Amino acid sequence: MAKTAPTKKKGVTSVHSRAAKRASSPGIDLDKSLKDLKPPPTTKNQRASVLAIHQGAGISKKSKNGRKSVLSAKAKRRQEKGLDRAEAVIDKKEIKIEKSKDRARTVQERAKNWEELNKKMLAKKEREEALALEKEKENADWQDAEEMEDVDQEDAPIIKHTDMEDVEAAKSVPLPADEDEIL
Repeated sequence: MAKTAPTKKKGVTSVHSRAAKRASSPGIDLDKSLKDLKPPPTTKNQRASVLAIHQGAGISKKSKNGRKSVLSAKAKRRQEKGLDRAEAVIDKKEIKIEKSKDRARTVQERAKNWEELNKKMLAKKEREEALALEKEKENADWQDAEEMEDVDQEDAPIIKHTDMEDVEAAKSVPLPADEDEIL
């Protein structure tokens, strides 16, 4: 049978161990008087020179001294070409921006035109509805007037009078022939 290792005696736990850190952290039952404490008042303008923006702040490239600061003919041409390209790109960009603004203006003008047209159509529709209501009222007035005339005529005695002219006019109109009747 194999021998087992002797048991280690537990000594003092290390200060850096997790258990030691847990034991040293403040618990839930912390003294309530710490809540009443206020932080110390902050003073303004603490070492303003440190907080101020420095002139040389940011990334900068070391400048060349002496003979290397003067560009060669090829380098000058390359730099000029680069500047020309940059100007061309800027010009194209400006033209694109101007065209875009023009398109936006036309879209807005068209939208305004539609809004005005819609307002005109709504006003026209309202006028037509008002006219239709007026016509209905007039028709109702006419119908009321006709009904009143009918009532007046029913109440009045019916007088029949025939004139000789009416009789002669009726005789002058030819009667339809029986043969022409369609069955």
